[in-house]
Amino acid sequence: MMELIECDDVRLEMVEIAGLEGMSVELNLRRTKIRHLQLKEMVCVAPETSLGETIATMQRRRNGCALVAAGSSLLGIFTERDLIRKVVGRGRSGLERPIRDLMTPEPAVLSPDDSLLDAVRLMNQGGYRHIPLVDSANRVCDCLSVINIVDYLLECYPQEVFSLPPRPGQNFSEPDGA
Repeated sequence: MMELIECDDVRLEMVEIAGLEGMSVELNLRRTKIRHLQLKEMVCVAPETSLGETIATMQRRRNGCALVAAGSSLLGIFTERDLIRKVVGRGRSGLERPIRDLMTPEPAVLSPDDSLLDAVRLMNQGGYRHIPLVDSANRVCDCLSVINIVDYLLECYPQEVFSLPPRPGQNFSEPDGA
């Protein structure tokens, strides 16, 4: 059964109402809240934490960013990109420098109650890979990574994702396989 759903002046098609199989990706992302994802434990450090200690914690936890907070109040974010742009190739490494000198202050944030579509849009517009999640009082809740969204899409749409060609727009002249 084909049904059209009005959603923010956008007509979204659903083949089946009961389940994700027939739901458009956009509608799925619009309906799914960030809080429903399984997020990796975030790395959170104090502003006076040294660069060296922050990097070591990120490596140990296999995390691409560290949130910088005073208590539970978010001050900034330090990412692998910050490391490359602000530290690597700048002469002395400064591993003892406080992370507050190298973080990106007042980063764009979302709430755990925002949708995955909000997250995708913000990441796309800002070129972000990580977005801190805060509550209404600016208290740190978690951190969303682009990997979390990719994992979610792989879980919801495995056939569609795994059937994609290696390069966008690539068409095979013959079926692959035996």
